[in-house]
Amino acid sequence: MRNVKTFVPQCLFAWALFAHGAAQAVPRYHVTVNTAAHTGQALMDFTFLANAGATPATAVLNHFVGAFGPEFDRSTGVTGLVPGQVALGNQGGGSYFTQWVSLGGLFSFDVQFDGDFASTVNVDASQFNATLYSSGFGSYIGGAGSFAAFELLPLSNGSPGQVLVSSPNGMGTVSAIPEPSGLFLSGLAVLGLVRRHKRRRAAASRHAPSTGHDI
Repeated sequence: MRNVKTFVPQCLFAWALFAHGAAQAVPRYHVTVNTAAHTGQALMDFTFLANAGATPATAVLNHFVGAFGPEFDRSTGVTGLVPGQVALGNQGGGSYFTQWVSLGGLFSFDVQFDGDFASTVNVDASQFNATLYSSGFGSYIGGAGSFAAFELLPLSNGSPGQVLVSSPNGMGTVSAIPEPSGLFLSGLAVLGLVRRHKRRRAAASRHAPSTGHDI
């Protein structure tokens, strides 16, 4: 009984560590936008803006899929290239990155937000938007507004920071990406506890006093 009483809390503690790690994990999202109803060339624009006092943060984009063309423009400080990885910061007035695309199919990419915005007390938020424009920025593609928008809210009044996700024009789909590393490590922790529990039970059985009677 003693083994069970100690083993179960140990497993619960391992899973609690995993839950805490997941809560502290950097937010990652997968974004898709279907442009099958449109044709021609367009501009896909990524913009990361913030109020002057916002906690520094970085948006990292990668895993680009779709008919991406050459780069159109970028602001100072943006690093990387499509189809590799691109990073934008929210400081100094924010940043932007614009890429030519050929409409008519599905586009997707992943975005991850680095920084201490979720654990730093503040009142100023940051906003990351992904938007499709016609050539020359004359009009929106697929309706007014961005197809994916992320509002990074800081820690405030005791409430933990969070990321609010939306698709203002309804063209985009955004889904959170689970953190496999945290799940893997938690699984190893619980597996280790299970194995140790089995070894201790086996050792106890080998050294247990005999309950039989000599004849």
